[in-house]
Amino acid sequence: MIDRATWADPALLKVEKEACPEGKKVLIVSENFGSGHTKAAEALAKGLQRSNPGVEVRVVELGCELRPRVSRMLLHSYLSMLEQAPSLWKIIYGRHHSRAFPKWAQWCLYRTLYPRLSDYVKREQPDLVISTHPFSSSGMARLKRKGYPVTICTLITDFSAHGSWVQPEVDRYLVPHVGVKEQLTQMGVEPGKIYATGIPTDSRFWMEQTRETARRKLGLDQLPTVLILGGGMGMGQTDRLVKMAAKWKDSMQILVCTGHNRRLKESLERDPGLQHPRIRIQGFTDEMPDLMDAADLIVSKPGGMTCSEAIAKGKPLLIYGSIPGHEERNGRFMEEQGLAEVVANDDGLSVWFEKLLAGDPCFDQLRERMLEWRQNIHPSHSIEAVLNLLAP
Repeated sequence: MIDRATWADPALLKVEKEACPEGKKVLIVSENFGSGHTKAAEALAKGLQRSNPGVEVRVVELGCELRPRVSRMLLHSYLSMLEQAPSLWKIIYGRHHSRAFPKWAQWCLYRTLYPRLSDYVKREQPDLVISTHPFSSSGMARLKRKGYPVTICTLITDFSAHGSWVQPEVDRYLVPHVGVKEQLTQMGVEPGKIYATGIPTDSRFWMEQTRETARRKLGLDQLPTVLILGGGMGMGQTDRLVKMAAKWKDSMQILVCTGHNRRLKESLERDPGLQHPRIRIQGFTDEMPDLMDAADLIVSKPGGMTCSEAIAKGKPLLIYGSIPGHEERNGRFMEEQGLAEVVANDDGLSVWFEKLLAGDPCFDQLRERMLEWRQNIHPSHSIEAVLNLLAP
C-alpha cells in the first residue's frame, strides 16, 4: 500500500499570485475513446480559467476535430472489441504495458488521425499543449520531433502507467499518485518531469451537501440509495447489475446512469421488472455530483475519473464489471489502497446490499479512508503544476 503521506508529490511547486501568467494560451487535447479523458480535460480547463482568467484555455477532442469520420470509425471498432472480444483487447493492452508503442505504430496513428495536426497547431499557436489521452500525446510528440517548438504536458487519467503514454518529447507528466511516477521512471522518464497531482475533477465534486438535501433536490425519498454507473459510454456489466439490484427495489432506491449508451437506456426502460417507482434510469447527466451526494453506495466499473469523483465525494465504492486492461489495474489499485471493494459475482453484491440495509460500519470505514486520501488529490495541484510551466 502506498504511504498516504506521499500520495501526492511533496515537491510540487507553489505559484506565487504575482507570478501567474497573463495572455497565455493553453490547448488541452483529448480523444473520445472513453469519456474520462475529456472530463479530466474539461475539469482542468475550468480550474485554470477560474484561478487565472488571464489564461485562455481551449479543450478539443483532437481526432474529432481533425478527422471526425475516421475518429467515429475507430471509436466504433474500439467499443465493438470491448463488447465482443474483451480478451483480445486485454492482449493488445498488455503487450505494450511497460514500453512505448513502436515508431511504426505511432506513424500509422499519426497518418490516420492527425495528418493535419501541424496546420491546426500553427493556427491555434498555443503556449502550452496538455494531452489527456495517449493518442493525442503521441501526435503532439511526433509534431515536436519534426521541429515544431511546443511545450507538452501529459495528464495520465488511470491509476497505472501504460507504455503508450511515454514520449521523450513530453516536458511534464501529471500523474494520479507517486506509484505511477515510479512506473514511468522505470520506463525511462526523467523523475524531474513527473508530478503526482491526482486526476482533476470538476469543482462541484468538492462541494459539501448532505444526502438529505441532495435527495430533496432530486425528488427522491429518504431511503437507502444505490447509484449504478457504467461510465460515460454505459459499458461494463451495467445491464446485469441493474437487474440484480432490482431484487432489492422494495428496500432501497436504485439510481442508474447509462451515460451516452442510448441503446442500454432504452433496453432497461422497456424491461417490466425495472418499471418501479424506486428505480430511476437516466442517460448522460450533469447532475452526477448531486446523484453521488444522494447515494449511500456507488456500484461502478473502475474508470479513473469515476474513482476520483467518488473519492472527492467520499462515497463508498463497489467495483463491478471492469473493462480488461486499464480498468482491471484501476480496480486492483483501489482495492489495495482500501478505497473500494471489488465484487466478482451476484452473491457478492447481495452480501454488500444486505450490509447497506443493516447499516454495517464497514461503509464508514471506506468513507474515512477516502476522505483521508482526497486532501492529496485536490484539483488545485494540477493547476499549480500547469501554471508553473506557463510562468516566466
